[in-house]
Amino acid sequence: MKFAHQSATIRQHGKGMIILETALETAGLTYVFPDGNGIKNIAFQVKRGEIYALYGGHHAGKSVLLQTIIGTLRPQAGTLQLFGNIDYQKERRRIGFVPQKPVTIGSLSPADMLRYFSSVFGTTEIHILDILHLNLKEKKAVRRLPLSTQRLVNLAVALLGNPDMIILDDPFSGLDKGECEHLLSVLNYLHEINHTTLLISGQDYTLLSRLASKYGVMADGKLLCELTAGELKESCQRCIKIRTPQLERAITILSQQFPDFEVLGHDLIRIFHCNEQSGEINTLLVHSGIEVSEIWLAGMEPTDYLLKMTGGAKSDSDDAK
Repeated sequence: MKFAHQSATIRQHGKGMIILETALETAGLTYVFPDGNGIKNIAFQVKRGEIYALYGGHHAGKSVLLQTIIGTLRPQAGTLQLFGNIDYQKERRRIGFVPQKPVTIGSLSPADMLRYFSSVFGTTEIHILDILHLNLKEKKAVRRLPLSTQRLVNLAVALLGNPDMIILDDPFSGLDKGECEHLLSVLNYLHEINHTTLLISGQDYTLLSRLASKYGVMADGKLLCELTAGELKESCQRCIKIRTPQLERAITILSQQFPDFEVLGHDLIRIFHCNEQSGEINTLLVHSGIEVSEIWLAGMEPTDYLLKMTGGAKSDSDDAK
């Protein structure tokens, strides 16, 4: 595979300049399986200290993308660099990975797992073991422990050596509310105290929104868009709703200039990405002989907005190959 040239983003800060290092950067990243699933032409950046959420549903390609980043899959095309370094292999140790399906080894207990991977990685350095609430006196094999504990053990392994970036593949799937809360607190601690960069995939906006500063929205193996948390909120706050008894005729007319719409009822339509054009839309309909009962600015929930954008897929069980 090819590697991109080193890059960094620079911004003004007070009287001087601060270079914001890029933790991860891809361009044109592609890996397609024989059945057509996979990722196609993915280009995005994760900055140091950012919490970046990859959001998407069934066959979105999130797990495939993460596997290409950590090296499990070798990209068929595209570029990839870590921490601005063109030598990708030298930087891989700065990344920890927590898979969706936890890794367990035979009858190894949590403490045995940590000892094993400490020897493999050549380090025992881990500073936040206490906050994980792991019982290292537990004698049961990790594979026989609850899913939440298995994930925490895998997170502890990922934290060996105190990496600068942690990648987590759908870490909240299969966990109950209390287990999700504990994992959220651990990840928030990592970010706030250790300034760890986080790349997290998932499809539960309610949970991701409590962490993410930026979203990459995926569907069908493509990155549809990137939104900061603020941009997502702004996008959800405004759309235009129109109530008309002549809905079919209105759709025919509007779809030519405003193709991003959703029918909500027999006389109600919602149009996106046209927040300042309610007057123009009203004039267009009236001049076309369409009766407009009501037209107003409205909003929608972020979950609904993201589901609409990604085609409404709610299952991600087959995302990984």
